[in-house]
Order: sequence, then C-alpha cells, then structure tokens
Amino acid sequence: MAATKPKPVDARSVEYKLMDGHYDRMLADFEAQIADAAATLRRAYEAMKAENTLQS
Repeated sequence: MAATKPKPVDARSVEYKLMDGHYDRMLADFEAQIADAAATLRRAYEAMKAENTLQS
C-alpha cells in the first residue's frame, strides 16, 4: 500500500496559532498529562513494592 502525500502546510494558520499561544497551551496540556502519568506510575510502583514486602 502506497503512502499518501502529506497535506501542504498553511503557513498563515501556523503563524496565527503560534502568535495566539495555541502551541504553548498544547505544550502545557501535554506536560500536565505527563506529570499525571508519572504520578500514577509512582503510586503503582509504591503499591507493588508494599505488596511484595514480607510481613510476619
């Protein structure tokens, strides 16, 4: 199956989004998602570690 050609980039649209702060907001959202995922992984790791601890 052949690859499709990418659509041409509309420079004005990209420039508008850049000046409007659209990409800054997207970056902030991605950073928040990454921070949430990292916190979830840390909690899961701690829970697994606690579960594997021997208790008498």
